[in-house]
Amino acid sequence: MTRSEESWIDGLRAGGGATYAEAVADLRDYVQRTLAKGFRQKLSAQDLDDLTQESLLRIHQKLETFQAQSRFTTWAATIAVNCALSELRRRRYQHVSLDEAAEQADWSTNDDHSSEAEIEALRRGIKEALTERQREAIEAALGGLPLMELARRQGVSQGAIYKLLHDARRRLKSYLEALGQSGGVGGMLETAS
Repeated sequence: MTRSEESWIDGLRAGGGATYAEAVADLRDYVQRTLAKGFRQKLSAQDLDDLTQESLLRIHQKLETFQAQSRFTTWAATIAVNCALSELRRRRYQHVSLDEAAEQADWSTNDDHSSEAEIEALRRGIKEALTERQREAIEAALGGLPLMELARRQGVSQGAIYKLLHDARRRLKSYLEALGQSGGVGGMLETAS
């Protein structure tokens, strides 16, 4: 069924009855087709059903924020795709431990000014100057673990992780300045955020 923008919104806002049920069923079909087309290789049938349901819930929760700056179906598809991407991103790292992420840390820098001695001083600083929690966070971030995943694992907000990494960088900077080694490792520390 081809729906007008008004029929989507009116049907979903009906709150019950046949009009509402029909609009939800149409939206479910549309979202499921969209996700299947975009993620067919990455989602099982059960995953597709689960993500369709999660997407419908998010669309319903955000329905009042729809401002008709795009087509309703474009807006709904964006929410569904973002929902699927978040789930796939979470799954990508769910079996990576913090230690494994730390082992994958990229110890190269963005510039050619860092010496081996500076990089070694940074590694020593991470072990000696940081708290255990700061060390875990900065090593995991250097290893590529997304901050959202790190926050989820530690049961805190992303803001708390940003603050933890900020404090860790400040401690490391002070540590390296005391050693006279702060020259070229700043770029590497910036990647840990």
